[in-house]
Amino acid sequence: MSGISGLVSNSLTGLQAAQEALQVTGNNIANVNTPGYSREQAIQSAQPPTLLGGLYLGNGTQVETVTRSYSSYLQSQVWSTTATASGANTLNTQLQPIVNLLAGTGSGLSTAINQFFGSGVAQVAANPSDIPSRQNLISQAQGLAQAMQGSARQLQDAASGVNQQIGQSITTINSLTQQIAQLNIQINNLSGSGQAPNTLLDQQNQLVTQLSAQVGINVLQQGNQVNVYTGNGQVLVAGNQSYALKTAPNSYDPTQIEVAYASSGAIISSGLQGGNLGGLLQFRSQVLQPAQNALGQIADGLAQAMNSQQAQGLNLSGTFGAAMFSTGNPQVLSSSSNTGSAQISASIVNTSGLTASDYLARFDGANWTVTNLSSKQVITSGSALPLSFDGVQLTQASGTPKNGDSFLIEPTRYGALNFQSLLTAPSAIAAASPYVSSAGSVQSGGVLANSNLGNLTLSAGSFTATSGSASVNLSNTLASPPVPLQLTLTSSGVSGGTVTFQVTSGSGATSGVVGSGNLTLGTSGTTLGINYPNTPPGGQWQVTLSGSTAASGDAFTLTPSGPGNGNNAQAMAALQTAKSLNGGTTSLEGAYGQLVSQVASQGSQAQSSLSAAAAVVQQASAAQQSVSGVNLDQEATNLIQYQQAYQAAAKAIQVGNSLFQSLIQAL
Repeated sequence: MSGISGLVSNSLTGLQAAQEALQVTGNNIANVNTPGYSREQAIQSAQPPTLLGGLYLGNGTQVETVTRSYSSYLQSQVWSTTATASGANTLNTQLQPIVNLLAGTGSGLSTAINQFFGSGVAQVAANPSDIPSRQNLISQAQGLAQAMQGSARQLQDAASGVNQQIGQSITTINSLTQQIAQLNIQINNLSGSGQAPNTLLDQQNQLVTQLSAQVGINVLQQGNQVNVYTGNGQVLVAGNQSYALKTAPNSYDPTQIEVAYASSGAIISSGLQGGNLGGLLQFRSQVLQPAQNALGQIADGLAQAMNSQQAQGLNLSGTFGAAMFSTGNPQVLSSSSNTGSAQISASIVNTSGLTASDYLARFDGANWTVTNLSSKQVITSGSALPLSFDGVQLTQASGTPKNGDSFLIEPTRYGALNFQSLLTAPSAIAAASPYVSSAGSVQSGGVLANSNLGNLTLSAGSFTATSGSASVNLSNTLASPPVPLQLTLTSSGVSGGTVTFQVTSGSGATSGVVGSGNLTLGTSGTTLGINYPNTPPGGQWQVTLSGSTAASGDAFTLTPSGPGNGNNAQAMAALQTAKSLNGGTTSLEGAYGQLVSQVASQGSQAQSSLSAAAAVVQQASAAQQSVSGVNLDQEATNLIQYQQAYQAAAKAIQVGNSLFQSLIQAL
């Protein structure tokens, strides 16, 4: 087309192109605050020319397509950093209440432990016969039990909350993956014309961004469709198909919720990282369960130490003390896939050997192996049970195991949750040691008379955990109440010499002899031991006879302690700092300090990780928006540019019309 008609025709294409460009610009401005919107741009090109009179004359312009400003690399960075930041935020949100619970300055459990030892036990040690002091210790023990249970219950509530939030996250994930699959279908159908449905592509990216906030993902682009996988390759969306997830009980512990495929039931929790769901799983495995185990370890250690010390001493009735506390039993959970009938139980045999780990016992048809789940190391094995490890004994109660059967052992998980105070009567506190050592013999009428001529001494006595470890082990055991004993020298001597002695029970007659031995004068002495009949405490009470000069007939008496004796209560007070945990390397006070330090460190690290992740996702979003975001200044410039183009095309049409009018008038 040439001449005036060519002028008008070309100007009309310019008018149309400018109008469409203005529409695109207006759409950009309208969506400046729309989440996920990518800036669009009208791409113009010249239409093919026409050969007329030996000349190629142009035919105007056209808008070939409307593209969106998009970088797949920058968008993938947004998805990756969003998953990291969301996971860090969830971990920090879940962790801070645990930090406040265990490491807060006003922690009820920390206060209760200090008051139990510092106020309760210490007062009884100072005033063993004082009933108000004893009643205060009973109250402090009950307060400690309530604080221990309260802390453990809050941790248990946190575990229940994690289960609930995992379910909510799965519901959100399923909704998002279903929408992404549906958009894949729509985008595929609308892309047949050769033009990209930009709005749907933006919606697709926005849904993937929301999905990355729930769980860490990898995205594979296939044309305009996306396939979405979890970080370890588990498929969530493949083309037009979404793969729904569901909650499923843990194969060992049905109270613990896992993530599984809805169709097959296959559990995929262990491979999920990042996002809200990954943060929840990380919190449970790395913070919550270790804290529950560590708190249970402290509860088990405290109960065993106090109960053992109670059993070593005498209460106001003159009998050995009963247990002060009880704790939860170790849990043994069988796998839901077990085919055998074996019933396995566990018991704590040595709290000093306990750790804050869980264990997995597996039978391979011939042998048992026990693996520490924290270190992933096999710690013991054997062809049959019982097996002992880390303060725990594993026993086969009944049934027969089959090849592949496995059992999860949680030695301390419920120690604190079921921690209880058992004593109610002030008189039941065993504040006194079993014997008081005195020089001399008991005369008729119960009067103690000391007519010793030598310089021998008999120590106040102490407990040792090993039975039969004394130089002279008496043949009888400690009765409840203890029976008075008398040690009588049967020969004389001076330093360097050896003398003999015998120990009698009751009246001191020969028929009551319960032991005899000798002493080398001037040495560290000879220990005498009398075994405790029950476990706890086990072991024996030991005294030491020493000195450099002895006379035949010299005597010493071991009499049951009275209500004014507080030696055993003093030993109870020392338990707060005695190294009784982790193989004798950590005290109760130290173990709680380690738990507080660990949780506080995790809390601080979580906050730092969140700050860093938030900064990184902000940078990634800024970089992505620098390409895809709407710049209002640029759009204002475009408005002026396209407005001028529109006006120029309209003016050209006006000129063409004027020429037509002139031509018609000339005719």
